[in-house]
Amino acid sequence: MSLTENGFERPRLPEIKSDYDQRFTDAIGPVNTNADSVIGQIIGIFAAALDDAYETLQDNYDSMYPYSAEGVSLDGAVSFVGLERLSAAPTTVTAVCYGTESTLIPQGSLARSIDNKQYAANADTVISRSSACDVSISVTTVTSSANYQIIVGGVSVVYESGVSATAASIASGIAALIDTDLYTVSASGGVIALRSIDGFTDFTLTVDSKLSITKLGTPVGFTAVELGGHILPIGSLNTIDSSIIGLDEINNLEAGATGRDVETDEELRIRHRESVRATGSATAAAIRARMLSEVDSVNYVRVYENRTSDIDAFNLPAHSFETVVSGGSNQSVAEKLFELKPAGIETYGNTSIQVYDENGDLQTVEFSRPSDKYAWVRISVNLLNGEEPLPADVVNAIKNAVYDYGSSLNISEDLILQRFYGPIYSATSGIGQITVEADLTDTIGETPSYVTTNISVGRAEIAVFDTARITVVGL
Repeated sequence: MSLTENGFERPRLPEIKSDYDQRFTDAIGPVNTNADSVIGQIIGIFAAALDDAYETLQDNYDSMYPYSAEGVSLDGAVSFVGLERLSAAPTTVTAVCYGTESTLIPQGSLARSIDNKQYAANADTVISRSSACDVSISVTTVTSSANYQIIVGGVSVVYESGVSATAASIASGIAALIDTDLYTVSASGGVIALRSIDGFTDFTLTVDSKLSITKLGTPVGFTAVELGGHILPIGSLNTIDSSIIGLDEINNLEAGATGRDVETDEELRIRHRESVRATGSATAAAIRARMLSEVDSVNYVRVYENRTSDIDAFNLPAHSFETVVSGGSNQSVAEKLFELKPAGIETYGNTSIQVYDENGDLQTVEFSRPSDKYAWVRISVNLLNGEEPLPADVVNAIKNAVYDYGSSLNISEDLILQRFYGPIYSATSGIGQITVEADLTDTIGETPSYVTTNISVGRAEIAVFDTARITVVGL
């Protein structure tokens, strides 16, 4: 048999045929076993059938082990340690719906992102000053030496106007009194722009009779209709698909929590290898493993430690750790991190969320959400290949090839410009020589400064691609 102490050792077809040749010779004496002889053809039939049987046995043997099993067999193999394949999950986001007060946004109402993906409202929500998130307040009556009052989140703010008051001075005076740790506030002319600092937490709002709310936005939870890891940057969910009287505008002031595709076999194998580390909680490997397996919709985790007594090169404070997380809600990520983190060690990151400890006290947990870096790519066609036809849609083919490759890059993956060449040449014909240049900007409105060298992406950053920022010149 082929099952030995070294595992299943499957004989190959030439070995099987050679064995049959010898068996026939031993049984009936010298015989022609060449492939074109009758005996040789009979042996070939038997050998092929036995090779198929051995292949089936090999597949059955491999299906028992996570490193070689595939598909459903892999699901069964990893189940022995309590793992399940992560199913596809949708991208979620809290967007702000603006419109007339008391307008109902029914559950299932649809909005569309700039990449043409639809999102549906999670629950019935009413636009209301009792759940405001982003508002504009106008000074409608200007009175000198008078009190102007607004109540934000249950906190009263009273401003006394001067003897020569103007709408602009009143608005500026009120804005200066609002807690900027909780709210983003500014004044322009006689209008106060007020929003929650995170872009999704709601607050109650009351204004006195000399002020009026001229723009009112309420946060509404949305979930992508299509499952998968769709990236939704700030300001991307901005088109209303459902016709709702009183709903004027929609916008996401925070980036969406990116969903995920069904976990691939290789991803599941990697998670299985790391699963033995998940029994702990204080190590970086255990934190990563448990965040991935225990927090819904989390699809990327990296943990960075600073064990020294000094701030490190990445600005990580002494004796702290930074967890870079993509996917999952802020609250669920923070609560799990607080559960897993070592006692006495501080968390660090660009996102701060409060959680309750076992004593009922609020504690602050920090982690990092990947920030978007906007990728710009310019492809210069320097030479055509006259021996190949140039397709009519060659420009779009090049753009789509760049976009598809760029979108496959994960968090912290650098832009290696040489790697764009292969997809471009594979996607089209008639191109003899090209030059690829690129840049990353912090905002969409910046002007790129193209370079031909590789571009580094920070450990809490991701390069975001769009065909609108991909240009082809020379055609």
